[in-house]
Amino acid sequence: MRNRPEDRGFTLIEVLISLALLSVVLGALYSSFFTVQRALQRFDSVSLKYQEARTALDIMRREIESSFLKTGEKAKDMTLFEIRDRDVFGKSTSSISLTSFSFKGYNTNAVSYFVRENNGRLDLFRTEAPAGIKDKGYTLEVMENIEGFTVETLFNNKWVRTWNTAETEKLPELVRVSIEFEDNRKTVTLTEYARPMTGKQL
Repeated sequence: MRNRPEDRGFTLIEVLISLALLSVVLGALYSSFFTVQRALQRFDSVSLKYQEARTALDIMRREIESSFLKTGEKAKDMTLFEIRDRDVFGKSTSSISLTSFSFKGYNTNAVSYFVRENNGRLDLFRTEAPAGIKDKGYTLEVMENIEGFTVETLFNNKWVRTWNTAETEKLPELVRVSIEFEDNRKTVTLTEYARPMTGKQL
């Protein structure tokens, strides 16, 4: 008896061709899936850095705008506004220390921002303590793995990277703060400007 056409199975060649086509389709889907997944992971990582940098700059701007200075010999140990400039691995790692009214309440705080090197990586830190009290306060990490942190002030129409109220006895007119980080092998710089409070002296 002859087999009817509808009872005939697949030949070996048909099965091999089907498997080959299936492998191509699955390979394309596999590659697309992981490409999209890597893109999403990169987006999450980079967007988090942008958010961290913008948040840090916004807090710094408010603290600089709320900074104040007391004059007199006794007051020098209680209030300050100091910018220091240094480089690590050829990258800008400024530091800023100031006395500021807390935007969380009515207290005054001594606040510092500085960069630490850790196994070839630069991390930005913040320290806060009650003003006028010899207390180390607490330190927290603001942003990790940055490319640079620069604090400058406008003096005689030039941007300078040092300032010390122990010498100037006044707050700077305008401060520019920049954070640099890497995005897809390109260095991105976010910048914020701040003017210390009107009056400048208490």
